[in-house]
Amino acid sequence: MRISAGDHPDKTSWIKGATVIMDADNLNEHARDGDSLDSPEGLRIDSTGNGYAGVLIEDCDFIFKSCPTSRGIVSSPTWAGHGGFTLRNCRIQNDTSVQTIHADSVDTDTADKPWGVNLENVSITGSTRSQPAGAAVCIDNDRNGSTVQNSCIHFPNGDVDGVLVNDATSCEILDSNINVSGQATVFSGADVDTSNITSSDSCPLPSADGSTGGDSSTTDDSTDSTTDDSTTDSTDDSTTEPLPNEIRLVGTGTTTQYEFTVTDSLQASGDTIEEWDDISSGTATGWITTEGVEDTYTFSGDVDSFSFLEGECEIYVNGEQVTESTVTDATTDSTTDSSTDDSTDGSTTDSTTDLSHELRLVGTGTQTQYEFTVSDALEASGDTVETWDTIDGTSASGWITTEGVEDTFNFAGSVTSFGFVEGEAEIYVDGEQVTESTVTDATTDSSTDSSTDGSTDSTDDSTDSQNELRLVGTGVETQYEVSVSGTLEASGDTVEEWDDVSESSATGWVTTEGVDDTFTFTGTITSLSFLQGEAEVYVNGTRVDPSVFSLPNTLVVEGDGTETTYDFMVSGDILNDPLVGPTESDDSVTNGKVTGSVTDNVDAFRFSGDIKKMNLTGDAALTFEDNDG
Repeated sequence: MRISAGDHPDKTSWIKGATVIMDADNLNEHARDGDSLDSPEGLRIDSTGNGYAGVLIEDCDFIFKSCPTSRGIVSSPTWAGHGGFTLRNCRIQNDTSVQTIHADSVDTDTADKPWGVNLENVSITGSTRSQPAGAAVCIDNDRNGSTVQNSCIHFPNGDVDGVLVNDATSCEILDSNINVSGQATVFSGADVDTSNITSSDSCPLPSADGSTGGDSSTTDDSTDSTTDDSTTDSTDDSTTEPLPNEIRLVGTGTTTQYEFTVTDSLQASGDTIEEWDDISSGTATGWITTEGVEDTYTFSGDVDSFSFLEGECEIYVNGEQVTESTVTDATTDSTTDSSTDDSTDGSTTDSTTDLSHELRLVGTGTQTQYEFTVSDALEASGDTVETWDTIDGTSASGWITTEGVEDTFNFAGSVTSFGFVEGEAEIYVDGEQVTESTVTDATTDSSTDSSTDGSTDSTDDSTDSQNELRLVGTGVETQYEVSVSGTLEASGDTVEEWDDVSESSATGWVTTEGVDDTFTFTGTITSLSFLQGEAEVYVNGTRVDPSVFSLPNTLVVEGDGTETTYDFMVSGDILNDPLVGPTESDDSVTNGKVTGSVTDNVDAFRFSGDIKKMNLTGDAALTFEDNDG
């Protein structure tokens, strides 16, 4: 559809009650053989250079299931010369990589005022894993006065931000739920007030018949495979070990059919394979179209043959891009060589002989950051690990949020340290569920025992003890209790026999003025309380208010090198979190209100209650986590 506001002196242009369904992979009976779609859009707001403003889109549903390259589901390009517009009571489902809403920079010389975009009671859902603008809603330069109110965005997959505002003033984001895999809001050179933003709810879904179609609590792409009969055997056993090689086919926007055969075993990776794709023995055939969407398989042996029956896409084997003509030369499976050639005793790789253990982290719906170290070798398993997760030698750190989605690693040796820096997830070692405190006991790798004997003691000593907690007596008899998300150990001989220290918690007594109990720990302090009396608390040398560790919610402002100022107010208590980002002398934290600035540093806070007001001017990234509803 395409619409403009027009210039009638009394009437307003509008679209009401419309339903738009885009499914390029399944065109209806009106399509002829060979027909395809070229850059289809759901709705373009376009004044053809006349500068109109003020169109209304109300009670409409937009459902994008598959789509080639497109400007967006709802868009207003700069060259269209249109001013502001309003979406009200609309629902958008985006299962593609097409931009959801894009209000491009306004042509201030042409367009009438108002220039702002207003989203009122708009629901945005879907299984998209990426957006061209990086966020579901992109509001660009000079869209001053834009508002997002009483709206809901739920994109749990991939790395997608909620609302991006660039170089616009007097904007507001109010009373909205933004539950996304990336940051809820991103502001670049923008003046935006925010209030009552949550991040825990699902959102209403659109329906093809115009009625509300339930909610988005099941849009997580980890559940797609439960409805796909053609791939049930190969994909819905979450404990299936990946095969040593990977082939990944990435859509380029062209309708493409592929076929390939491998010399040994073949299986789908995760839930990337749809019902129209087929795996039979060592052969796969399938279709892929949408730009950036991928079909991924793991296999053993080599690729014996590969061809495009129609169209073309990008091909990657073990992360390296190849062509249709070179794909069969891309692998030489070392597993077959090492099993038959005795002369390779020193050259067999860890990935084929030693990486016999599996560590699997499964999301529970809570935004979670983890870090761990193993004693020998470590690698990602299949394509479960995303770009924001990192592996450095024998250590890994990453994020996982969506319920049922997992990050999986193969490793040799044993897990020497593990900690949740934030949140929590389910942990499985070799298929057995363990806890944060027992994961390091889950494996006893015989190779380390036989070759190093007492080396496990030394690996425990090398645990990342980068933080220090010091409790200093004030002359009052004081009993304390502390827990951390990672590991905790006494520092030197400061802890006495009546103090008790476990792997991630400690209880103890401190009384004499100036005498301290000191601990080193990884992760964050999850709780600290005085059961009796009181003492001074220092974290990494800075004195802190111990009540900060009882506040459930977090807010972090991270600078990008240019100065950003901020001020916000919460309904409860708020304190600086010095472990994540200590504030400077020019920053102020008083009576539920905070003002400050960042340049290339991080300011972090813990708070209770809700965010009542927020203003951020500059390019810093803002993230928050609401843990108390």
